[in-house]
Amino acid sequence: MAELTLIKKKAEKKRQRHTLAGLMTIVDAGTTPIWLKRAFRLALASLQRRDDIVSWLKSAVDLENNTIKVSPGKTQGYDKPIHLQIKMGQALREVVSECMRSPVASPYLIHYRPKSRKREQIAAKDHWTSVTPNYLSNEFSKARDAAHAYDHITATERPTSHEIRALGAWLYEQQNFPQEYIQALMGHAHAKMTKHYQDGHEEKKIEYVEVSAGLTL
Repeated sequence: MAELTLIKKKAEKKRQRHTLAGLMTIVDAGTTPIWLKRAFRLALASLQRRDDIVSWLKSAVDLENNTIKVSPGKTQGYDKPIHLQIKMGQALREVVSECMRSPVASPYLIHYRPKSRKREQIAAKDHWTSVTPNYLSNEFSKARDAAHAYDHITATERPTSHEIRALGAWLYEQQNFPQEYIQALMGHAHAKMTKHYQDGHEEKKIEYVEVSAGLTL
């Protein structure tokens, strides 16, 4: 008779969610570059994806009418692509204004001045000041660890730049913005996806169900 072999299922590594305190520790750290701090704040207030954050043009901004336009890249393959004209709240307007006032001449809201301008690196980008999605992610990880924001979490489970958007969605929910408002801002076709981003920021409480045990012996 063949022996039954029990295969132990490996626990999946899951990225932890950001906390506002944790993210602000990175934003306030002197080791975090200014352009990266702006990228965090822009993502948190606008709820846009990493790829859209780094490709957001200054020409999309209308400070006089207090609006900013964006066409989320991930939605452009939909039957009905999403195009947003966002009325800016205080936090979003502040970071957008800072980006616009930057002394570095760039068409992008999020930009930086590279320490070196190698020909092959410049050729690979739309503009010498632009930030690629992968570069933003890598620089975030460096800044997060340099700020010691999540030293209590194992390296493989520390939140990444991707989770900033999820924190923003949760914060909007905590401030009692309607779910439809948040879903529209995130460019989600279904409310279920928006809820997925918002979940996981609070510890699940044990809910006790009241029952009776009235057996007579």
